[in-house]
Amino acid sequence: MSIPATTSPLVAASLAVIREGQSAEGAYLACPTFPTYRYSWFRDGAFIAEAMDLWGHSDSAGAFHNWTVKTIAAQASLAGQVSADGEFQPGHLLHTRYRADGSPGSSEWPNFQLDGLATWLWALERHLSRHGLEASDSQRSATRVVADYLLALWARPNFDCWEENAEELHSATLGAVYAGLLGAAKILGEPQYEGAASAVRAYLLTHGVQNGHFSKHVGGEEVDGNLLWLTVPYGVLTADHPISRATARKVRADLLDPEGGVHRYARDTYYGGGSWIILSAALAHDHLAVGDRTEAERLLVWIESQATPEGHLPEQTSRFLNDPAYLPKWEERWGRSACPLLWSHATYLTLVKALEVP
Repeated sequence: MSIPATTSPLVAASLAVIREGQSAEGAYLACPTFPTYRYSWFRDGAFIAEAMDLWGHSDSAGAFHNWTVKTIAAQASLAGQVSADGEFQPGHLLHTRYRADGSPGSSEWPNFQLDGLATWLWALERHLSRHGLEASDSQRSATRVVADYLLALWARPNFDCWEENAEELHSATLGAVYAGLLGAAKILGEPQYEGAASAVRAYLLTHGVQNGHFSKHVGGEEVDGNLLWLTVPYGVLTADHPISRATARKVRADLLDPEGGVHRYARDTYYGGGSWIILSAALAHDHLAVGDRTEAERLLVWIESQATPEGHLPEQTSRFLNDPAYLPKWEERWGRSACPLLWSHATYLTLVKALEVP
């Protein structure tokens, strides 16, 4: 089954989609053809920048990180008010998505999300380390703003990476904060952030595990496909740890469709609750991390099969829906589901690169 990864035409198409979806300012627009996603999210952008770095497009990744630094600098005073006492007014939050020019969107949005900011710190540290770069003064300043913001707020319920469930503490978010604070400690050379990361990890392992597996949120028992990120890339546990293995088994049992797609969670109804490219890639990384290359390659082939004739990967597929009645409702509200999604292309590229290593 194995084909040399770089021969896939979808690699070139994915790189082109990401290049074309990056604004002149450096922002990655989540999906330029889908009006609701014509913004740049720190979360999506961090994963996209990591993929572009892996494929030798450091100029693209660097432009995104520079855009993020400028965007955070413009909002630093708001974040500082929050970090000082851990309290905030709605207008004091760092937004989670921005226009290409760095301005916040004007529409209402669930902005109290921490995972995207944390994942950006993780990605920035990897970018700097990979290229042997010292953080600039502006990068250090933005890192400190974000790290202190995370320290002040990580234990407060906030929206998850799907921008839902604001009343919960989410395991995947806690994992992102752990990885982000470790990144900040390395960038700044200040061990207090590493100590804080360890405290977040300890909390997650104490409160975010139910019946031997990670749970979608603290106090719950169901799983979410995003829990796979707790091993790759966030590194909370190794993939062979019993909790990681139990989590992966539960995700496969509850969320895997018959062909290889992974649902976000069992009760998901967004566009009917289809299977997500980014989560199938995450499951492939899990298989690869425990030495199951055959299954990882099978999932890669499934992902490639979801591409349109133009070489575009969607956000999700609709062949196996949790609740088909919701698909027309969402299409009436926002139009057809997002395609191409830059994040989908980024996770595909990251998986291809991982499979190139024997």
